[in-house]
Amino acid sequence: MFRTVALLTDYLAQESLQRLQDEFVSVLRMPIRICAVDGEPLTRPSAAWSDKADEAADVLDEPCARVHHADLPIELEGETLGRLVVGPRDDVPAETPTSRHATRLLQLMANVIARRWNRQKILRTRIAELATMYRLTAEFAGRRDLQTVLNLVARTVRDLLKAKACAIRLLSDDQRELVVKAVSNLSDEYLRKGPILISESKIDREVVLEGKTVYIANMRDDPRVLYPAEAQREGIVSGICAPMNYRGRCVGVLRVYMGELYDFDWYERSMLQAVAAQAAAAIENARLDEEAERGAELQRAMSMAAEVQRRMFPAEAPKAPGLDIHATYIASLALGGDFYDFHDFQGGNLGVAVCDVVGKGVRASLLMASIRASLRAHAANIYELSEVISRVNRDLCADTAISDFATLFYGVIDTRNRRFTYASCGHTPPLVVRDGKCRQLATGGGVLGIDPTFTWRHDSMILRSGDVLLIFTDGLNEAMNFQDEAFGMARVEAAGIEAARPEQTAAGICRHVLWRMRQFTGLQTRLDDLTLVVIRVL
Repeated sequence: MFRTVALLTDYLAQESLQRLQDEFVSVLRMPIRICAVDGEPLTRPSAAWSDKADEAADVLDEPCARVHHADLPIELEGETLGRLVVGPRDDVPAETPTSRHATRLLQLMANVIARRWNRQKILRTRIAELATMYRLTAEFAGRRDLQTVLNLVARTVRDLLKAKACAIRLLSDDQRELVVKAVSNLSDEYLRKGPILISESKIDREVVLEGKTVYIANMRDDPRVLYPAEAQREGIVSGICAPMNYRGRCVGVLRVYMGELYDFDWYERSMLQAVAAQAAAAIENARLDEEAERGAELQRAMSMAAEVQRRMFPAEAPKAPGLDIHATYIASLALGGDFYDFHDFQGGNLGVAVCDVVGKGVRASLLMASIRASLRAHAANIYELSEVISRVNRDLCADTAISDFATLFYGVIDTRNRRFTYASCGHTPPLVVRDGKCRQLATGGGVLGIDPTFTWRHDSMILRSGDVLLIFTDGLNEAMNFQDEAFGMARVEAAGIEAARPEQTAAGICRHVLWRMRQFTGLQTRLDDLTLVVIRVL
């Protein structure tokens, strides 16, 4: 493999080399030059050199002035970085040997230069690595796509450690397997080698369960490695696995592979752990962003569905002769299971329906729409009120599960003679307030959607001027306060009687009943939808 030749000037500026040379010459009184590997001088002759070499003999036991000629390599870990050249003096033959003591001093000088070069190299390398870490952190902060973050981590770690390959495995949802999510320079064949189960991999158990960074000196003969043959075919030798921890929880493992025997030093291990921690935080942030985006999409869909559901409610109460009508619907969630509806029939008949579907949310809203459509279809073509309800029930039983049911109160007012015909399908009994007293309208039968053979009875009454009809769902009478006490039918009746004053409108009666309910519940969270229809007979 091609190897770049290291030079002294890679990490030591010529000014620094010149200062070192000048200091050596000034102290040791030798004509020293620092040269490149090929002998080309990298410095100028030092001004401190003079021909008074004999003065050095008074200073040193074995005079350095006796140095005639020397050429020593400046080496580091077997690699020649440059040369240290001394002399020759004009008055001494070049072949005259240099003293042993002087040679040792020169070797010491060469070592000083090599060590200084190495320190500068390490310093610059660490600065470059820290700069990469900084850029990586900035990249993490700016990325929101999870796969992009994973690919960036794998690629950057490989480049940072000059590794053969890098892989990121994240824990599966059941926390039993490490699944490959991103790689850099690993073949598809190697990735298909087989699963990494936590229960079978001793290395990964230490990493995931104990939070340790695990070093593998040689993956080809380490008994902890699950797939040594595959590692050999891939050209992988040494490796290291670091836990990707986020807030004390391991989310995956960062693996780095070398193509030769390699021992990671403490700095590389520390840096890898830091990158793994940063990557874990970035991965979790990306996951949270994806979840937030999915949540936002779901919220947009819910908002659109809620808008469609709101359009199913009458835009305003009908104007019927002799009647003042007002209706209110309060949903506990964006989508609810309550609905009210009015049917304007020929001949002066007005149908009114209030329904409460089991549950809340999307499921309840779909059932609500189905019941509303079925009721409208059958009520428009069938006169017998009990038969209308029976057909709605059969439709619901045919299209839904046994757990999907609903309560319904449906009635028709003949505005010409004020006859009110009604039936209750397991619904909270409506109230008729008359002369300061309440009457419950409970005639009917069971709830809708349980049994297609159910039948219902209906009843009728003549409404009188001043009567107030309250039709509501159990979100009113079952509203809870902070003591877990329900508002109750008695309080609903009392509020209705209190509100049914001759001068009060249907809207005013509705507001008064709801105000009494809110006085009782306070700021307690609403747990159910609430529908209230008030019909005042003029």
